[in-house]
Amino acid sequence: MEEEYEEYNEEDVKKLIARFESNLSSGGSTYFDVEEFEEIIDYYDYNQNPNRLELALRTATDIHPHHINFRIKQAQRYSANKRYNKAVDLLEKLINIEPNNFLIRQSLAHVYSRMKKHNKAIECYLETIERGAHAVDLWMNIAYEYESIGEYKTAVKYLEMVLKDDEDDDGALYEILFCYEMVKDHDKSIAFFQDWVDEHPYSKVAWFNLGISYSNVELFEKAIEAYDFTTAIDETFASAYFNKANALINMKKYHEAIVQFNETFKYEQADGVTHMYIGQCYEHMDDLDNALRHYLQSVEINDRLAEAWVNIGMVYEKLNNYKKAMPFILEAVQVEPDNMEFQYLLGDVYVELEDYEKALAIYEMVSEKKPETKDIWYDLSGVYWEMDAKMKALETLEKGLLVNPKNCKIHFRRFEFAYEQGRTKMSYQYLNQAMELDSKITMQLISEVALLNTDGNLLDIIEDYKRKNEEE
Repeated sequence: MEEEYEEYNEEDVKKLIARFESNLSSGGSTYFDVEEFEEIIDYYDYNQNPNRLELALRTATDIHPHHINFRIKQAQRYSANKRYNKAVDLLEKLINIEPNNFLIRQSLAHVYSRMKKHNKAIECYLETIERGAHAVDLWMNIAYEYESIGEYKTAVKYLEMVLKDDEDDDGALYEILFCYEMVKDHDKSIAFFQDWVDEHPYSKVAWFNLGISYSNVELFEKAIEAYDFTTAIDETFASAYFNKANALINMKKYHEAIVQFNETFKYEQADGVTHMYIGQCYEHMDDLDNALRHYLQSVEINDRLAEAWVNIGMVYEKLNNYKKAMPFILEAVQVEPDNMEFQYLLGDVYVELEDYEKALAIYEMVSEKKPETKDIWYDLSGVYWEMDAKMKALETLEKGLLVNPKNCKIHFRRFEFAYEQGRTKMSYQYLNQAMELDSKITMQLISEVALLNTDGNLLDIIEDYKRKNEEE
């Protein structure tokens, strides 16, 4: 006959905790039965009081040394405190006492997982199943372990077993999408979710995942169709509107994307990222006032959203208002100081404001931390040149060529410097090298330098290059 346990309500638990703590304070020897200790331990665990929890566990184990669940709980506490070896030792001792206790084996698997010994965790789960545990309860855990060691295809097999038992397990559907994304097998992902919606046409998660799978291969119209099915099944599925908006952005349908982003606000609280994306849509449509309005709403909601701060700064840059751009880009850098892209933008603003000392410090930092950054050597050398550090500027270009010898802008900068120094013949060689690498960018750079557009010899060289390309 099973032992019947009395259910505790909130008031009962409060009285029980008061009695336990009174006993501790007085040093008394009040007796608490197993059920009471389980309530006490659960209370301290839920309320995150580790000191009291440890004390309750020790007391419970002393009074009820043969009740194994308290010792399992102690092992779990060892694991939570990263004392993994003590947890393993205790659980292995408990397995010898009760080899068919599934909770012990699952706890041991969990410890091995936290130790990143995922193969050992899998072994524990499989042994638990072999000893008669309900396999369905453990297949998902096994799938997670295979994901952790990068064996995503094997993980999918276990996830499919989960779905075979429970077709409504949305968690398994999401994990299957994750696995296919990790191995970049988007075709299989599409095939799987297409088959699933054929058999389960009202599975909103499957339609949603199908939309993501289509987006991953840039089939945006098909993705939008899948997202529409998702919201037809559940009009409150905000993420489907959000993803549909992103698909529309990729199709350059910015106004329609804004409509979809606004739909999300009907079903979930407005967030900074969505406002930022709306701002980007307006910016693409050259509606800078509305872009700025949404970027400002974005950082008002989430002032840790560095990209939104940068976007505000970039709007002011487009308006050639660099002084107003500066504080916003500084905000972004304060949020993400290690983001070299943001630092680089800050350096650009300093250049526009002719604060070359500050620009130089930032450009040097970017060149050291991320030397492969496009154009950093071009810009850094330009600042040195402006500061009349000619040799340093030339040395910077040589360093840049070691990192990226095929960057036409570095070769063009060499041309500029040599031309300015009167080394005309050498400058034309550098110009030819730049033209060979990317004539379009080189021509654009020439057009931006007024002095060069009045040099007849230079214009002849450009015309000769055009003719040669046409003949080829």
